[in-house]
Amino acid sequence: MTPLSARVTPVVPAVEFKNILFATDFSDSSMKALPYATGLARKFGAVLFVCHVVTPTPLAVGAPEAAPYLYHAETESAGRALEDLVKSPELTGIKTQSLLPAGTLSDELKAAIARDNIDLVIAGTHGRTGVRRLLLGSSVEEICRITSVPMLTVGPDLVHAPGEEVAIRNILMPTDLSEESGHIVPCIAALARAYDALVTVLHVMPEDTGVNPEAKKLAEPMRKSMVHIFEREFGDIKPNYLLEFGDAAETILDCAQRIHADLIAMGIRNVFMPGFQLRSTTAYGIMVAAHCPVLTCR
Repeated sequence: MTPLSARVTPVVPAVEFKNILFATDFSDSSMKALPYATGLARKFGAVLFVCHVVTPTPLAVGAPEAAPYLYHAETESAGRALEDLVKSPELTGIKTQSLLPAGTLSDELKAAIARDNIDLVIAGTHGRTGVRRLLLGSSVEEICRITSVPMLTVGPDLVHAPGEEVAIRNILMPTDLSEESGHIVPCIAALARAYDALVTVLHVMPEDTGVNPEAKKLAEPMRKSMVHIFEREFGDIKPNYLLEFGDAAETILDCAQRIHADLIAMGIRNVFMPGFQLRSTTAYGIMVAAHCPVLTCR
């Protein structure tokens, strides 16, 4: 294994968000993500693709003879909702395209991402009360599993007044110092430059290593390795580097609150691949409980 001190993240071309896809089922929770979709589209001058996938309903599966009528009714209703959304004041001045495909969510979104050269997918997660607080929502989980581009998930607790601009002043980047975790750096750099945001890079060490009286002293070489790994990639951006001890998800969420992060951005492994128990992962725990949007890239 290559020592941390010898590894340097290679410099890669800057990310450009030219085509943003906002996935919605028109529910209140999914619409919480709209201000981020419109805000980022305006900031980067991007085309905003507003997408709703008409999927087979359980009733249509159970009563195939009624399927054509149900499909027609659902398509008409969704079409009207999509047209109203695109014409709403929130999207004024943004170049938009409406997408109303029919089929399975994963297949249709995959096709849209490839066909329209999507650079970023944005979706709202559902409720955070009771059992629902432990879940992203089946549709969002499915989107996470299939998307090959960065994805921004927005929880329902985030509320923006009409016309209020999205502000990204502080970005928290958790990292386990793996190569995969560094894949998010170009996205963070693009956002930090666009919003003149501060960046904090956080590495969380196991809680049991923190009980060592010499822990902080011993951790300093690790912090220097973090700087060495990421400084070339960030270029003119000079992040703060933090090294803390504890449970990874809890510590990341606590740090995000403490520094008033407006965004948590992290590179992840293939934790959303089919068959993977993603609900037991650190990434999933952060996405369902964060007080701010979470940007992931794999």
